[in-house]
Amino acid sequence: MANERFAQRLGARSSSPFEGGQVVSLYGYPGIPFMGALGAYTPDEAADEVGRVAAAYDALNGPRGVTPALHLIVAVAQPTPQGDGSYLLRMDDELLQAYIMVARAHGLLLFLDVQIGWADPLAEVQRLGAALREPFVHLALDPEFATRARGMAPGEAIGSLDADDVNAVQGYLAALVRERNLPPKVLVLHQFLATMLLRTELYAVHPEVEVTIDMDGFGGAGVKLAHYEAYALAPYARRAGIKLFYHWDEPLMTPGQILALAQPPDLVIYQ
Repeated sequence: MANERFAQRLGARSSSPFEGGQVVSLYGYPGIPFMGALGAYTPDEAADEVGRVAAAYDALNGPRGVTPALHLIVAVAQPTPQGDGSYLLRMDDELLQAYIMVARAHGLLLFLDVQIGWADPLAEVQRLGAALREPFVHLALDPEFATRARGMAPGEAIGSLDADDVNAVQGYLAALVRERNLPPKVLVLHQFLATMLLRTELYAVHPEVEVTIDMDGFGGAGVKLAHYEAYALAPYARRAGIKLFYHWDEPLMTPGQILALAQPPDLVIYQ
């Protein structure tokens, strides 16, 4: 099992955000439901909705428990370069702070998702440094839209992230955890093709960072579970995640089906 392999390499494990329970999150961008379920709600409504969804897992997973979360896209890939050539539209700080306040008030985790575009991944993460100092705020990177190496705009090709970029971000998060005496940070990497994450055998291992591979593809349960095993349970995954698509999965897997897996995910994302 991937978790056990990492535990052996790390020795005694530090406390983890996952030790509070399986994490169940609602994904999207405010005001745009097409990008994910979170966008159909105000921040407070989203907090209530993810609590309802998480309760279905809590009722079935015994003593493991559940921690609800919001998964917020804070840098959205664009088809044109924008003023700085990044192909990104970044969320303004006022809106980001509204979600930080709601997550704090409701006792939720908050994941900040960066679609990367042509930007330097580490530089984009550093822009979020103030938010990442919060103990309940975590990070996600989406290689699908990291297309600079292809010389194409996001959406024209499936992008990728190299181990050097992942390790640079891990190093930044690990240093932040040590300097601020924070709980370990979760680093979610979305994946539905092998080519999206390159040279994974070179990933660094930091006790301060929980690299979590989210199987991000939509479709029928058979395909999803095959890709879940290939990516989310791969040796480079410290934690396993899966994304469920309300409007694209046929059919949508139930909490009971997810929890019945031989190795259930630590993270379940609803888009």
